Amino acid sequence: MAHRVILAGAAALFSLFVLGSPAEAIEKGPDGKIVLRMAHSSPVGNPTDIASKKWIELIGQRTGGKVEVKLFPNEQLGSEKACLEGVVLGTIDISLNDAAYVADLYPAAGVFDFPFTFRDWDHYAAMLKNPIFPEISTIIEKEVGVKTLAIWIYGRRLLISKKPVSSPADAKNLKIRTPPSELAQENARVLGGIPVTIAFSETYMGLKQGLADAAENPSTAIYDQKWYEVAKYLAMTNHVWNNEILTMSKKAWEALTPEQRKIVQDTSNEVAVYRMDLQKQMETSRVEDLKKLGMQVVVPPSLDPYRKLAADIKAKYAARYAKYQWAQWHDRVLSIGK
Repeated sequence: MAHRVILAGAAALFSLFVLGSPAEAIEKGPDGKIVLRMAHSSPVGNPTDIASKKWIELIGQRTGGKVEVKLFPNEQLGSEKACLEGVVLGTIDISLNDAAYVADLYPAAGVFDFPFTFRDWDHYAAMLKNPIFPEISTIIEKEVGVKTLAIWIYGRRLLISKKPVSSPADAKNLKIRTPPSELAQENARVLGGIPVTIAFSETYMGLKQGLADAAENPSTAIYDQKWYEVAKYLAMTNHVWNNEILTMSKKAWEALTPEQRKIVQDTSNEVAVYRMDLQKQMETSRVEDLKKLGMQVVVPPSLDPYRKLAADIKAKYAARYAKYQWAQWHDRVLSIGK
């Protein structure tokens, strides 16, 4: 309960000074048209942005133009965490949020983003067809008060650093930039380093100025953010299959007709597959692009030392979030497709 009170207070301040009153979020035209605002943190042209535009296009077509979504990329409506807070309050209609931020509200949402959860792309694709996310989504809607429509892959996270790293021992005392969320900070620990919280948009300067020695993100984001200019080593850890969760405010969801809700939900699931296929295509090419830009690729001789650290962290999470049945949810994800 305490974390929800803190969230509500922070979100209230954010909405007051940045977004205005909740009444301003949804626009309605005289013909019954609904206009919604959607936020994400990625730059224009990033795979997240491409998938968002695909989703918006299909929603417009399938509702006969009765539902229009205006897109605000690249943190135009605030940081990713602030936008999630806005969705909870209803001051932002739709937002794509790192699963780790959603896990700050309901810990079981983090099982999809826990280190070394997915075996391969087939495992991930099977998860998208499995009822596990809709089941967790129903609980989140009840407990947190937001609609979580779908889970979209953001990419497999790699370690970028100023010195070569091929094992957790190499990363001892390494300051690794992480987002300001509990689960995301475990990424640094599973890599053997120390988490240093720096905003996504400030990571480039953080690396350049020495506030962080390393960072981790998918190859697509590393390329788009030009982190290769300030850190030259790329370790192929694939330690987290990072996801974004498509969230919609309860107010926006209830403004839709039952038919429009079905269109939005079905389209969200469809674009989740589109987003996965897009990421699969782009990740390999982006690694090659990074090599051409001067990055040196490091392939760890074994991922087992990282997996051992992940197992230790899982034991901690299983105990800390026992009342959310965190370990049981995570085990279900692990067992999909076996």
